[in-house]
Amino acid sequence: MQLYFQNSFVKLSYDKDQKLGKAEWRGHLQGAELREAYLLCHDMINRFSLTRWLADDRLMGVISPADLKWSLEVHVPQMAKSSLKRLARIPSKFEHNREAVDTMINRGYTFDQPLELKDFENEHDAMQWLLETPKSIAPQHQLIHLR
Repeated sequence: MQLYFQNSFVKLSYDKDQKLGKAEWRGHLQGAELREAYLLCHDMINRFSLTRWLADDRLMGVISPADLKWSLEVHVPQMAKSSLKRLARIPSKFEHNREAVDTMINRGYTFDQPLELKDFENEHDAMQWLLETPKSIAPQHQLIHLR
């Protein structure tokens, strides 16, 4: 994985060959810092046409009501309309964060986009799922009968 951006609150990395992005969140981001981090995620997704995303939210703190409102208006629609096909999430240990992210996920379902989302308890299982070929894009094999 190549480092794309890092500060005290978030580490963003990607693998161009596997079209995989990863966000590792730490602590309580709010206001401009959170919004900038989300916009950097979108920039990385778009720049490298990523189709897989791992959101490691385990240490991500509470999302304020104002940031949740902004996320529902800006962040969620951009994620829903991005090139992503699979998103694996390791939920936060903080209940208020999980509630806010669940609200964002429910908003995401209102967009008619083919994004598979699944929660995991650890990175190993999340990566295994992200890197398997979904049945919807697996090559179709046809039998050809020769006479």
